[in-house]
Amino acid sequence: MAKEAERIVRRAERPSSIDVIHGNRLLRLLSDYLDGVAPPVPSLDLEIESGQGIKLRGVLGRFDGTTEIESWVFPVSVNRIAEMYEQSGIRLFARNVRGFLENTSVNRNMEMTLKREPEYFWYYNNGITIICDQAEEVSSGGRDLIRVVNPQVINGQQTTRTLHKKAARNSRATVLVRVISVPRESGEDTVRFENLVSKIVAATNWQNAIRASDLMSNDRRQIEIERNLRKIDYQYLRKRQSKSEARRNAGVRHRFLINKEELAQAVAACDLDPSIVREGKERLFEERYYDQVFPNADPNYYLPRYWLVANVSYVARGYPERAYAKWVVTNFVWQRLQPILNTRHQREVFRRQCERWEFSSLWKSCNAVFKNAIAFYRVRRGKGEKAADVSTFFQRRSLHREFERFWRSTPTQYRSQFKSAWTRFKDELDEFAETK
Repeated sequence: MAKEAERIVRRAERPSSIDVIHGNRLLRLLSDYLDGVAPPVPSLDLEIESGQGIKLRGVLGRFDGTTEIESWVFPVSVNRIAEMYEQSGIRLFARNVRGFLENTSVNRNMEMTLKREPEYFWYYNNGITIICDQAEEVSSGGRDLIRVVNPQVINGQQTTRTLHKKAARNSRATVLVRVISVPRESGEDTVRFENLVSKIVAATNWQNAIRASDLMSNDRRQIEIERNLRKIDYQYLRKRQSKSEARRNAGVRHRFLINKEELAQAVAACDLDPSIVREGKERLFEERYYDQVFPNADPNYYLPRYWLVANVSYVARGYPERAYAKWVVTNFVWQRLQPILNTRHQREVFRRQCERWEFSSLWKSCNAVFKNAIAFYRVRRGKGEKAADVSTFFQRRSLHREFERFWRSTPTQYRSQFKSAWTRFKDELDEFAETK
């Protein structure tokens, strides 16, 4: 019936089109939605370069009978690539692990080549890789095309976006395009498709180095977090891109903007050994830590930790030594804050009040902890030539446990300052909770 409907539409007297969605395709659309590919790009026609002195000796096509994966490699005018982006927009890059990086050295070099040596762009550029559900070679209006269904650019976003910016007036440049058609008729096919995309991305995106955090940007947990945060007016940057690019793509301006690295550091500082955060944020996206750092998609799990770090960072501002002690102080305060935020309502109240920066008593509490943390460093750093520098001292493993023991065993004025400010903070939080 679908083929009959398509034949009827093709015979229509006026320009017409039809898109038939059957059971298997409906499941693929659901899978794409969960992967953040929504709405998808239905299809694109990629015109194979010809004319203007270019002689094409055939298109390289390959079909693997074992995997049923079909692929093509062919040249496309940069103007056609610019039109492709004009037609489809950022939906083309939903499976890409990064956003547009804008003013990088690689992108600047591309722009320079387009300006000075457009005829050599084909030789200098690695090209664009498109993965799709189906593709076929067709002829239309005297043009040879590769027609792709549900296309996604998984390598070459920087090239595509740069060409869209700079290639409109340049018809001499050409870019290499590789199309890979992977069937997804079964659940096993879908798993294979996802694994293949991940491996191609890791293998081909080398001009702008791929990080561990990039490879997790399309993880379904990250997509869920992004959607849930959007509901409460937070924009979540799960892909590496400029903030201006992120705001343009969002369509609306959110009150708060958070990237996934900030969220990872906040959770790790509160729930893991703070020294792990000092080892570098990319480690938090490695398999060893990822599930501990991102155990769910609930904003009320992440945002109290995020806002605590924001308040601790505010209190550390202007004091160089405090920058190194920040994660130990965060962990210390969180151990006392977490039991207070024992209901969803309490967590929401804390988050809303933090959004207004209305907890001066929390700042005073953090300030007392910082003072004692620096005192702790000066007592435990050692003496003479063997004395530890503040930057290396706070990298030590299990230091948060040592600081807890120091706090309890050393009578100082800072403990009483903390106790007084913390009592006021808890009272304020209770008052806010009763009025909401």
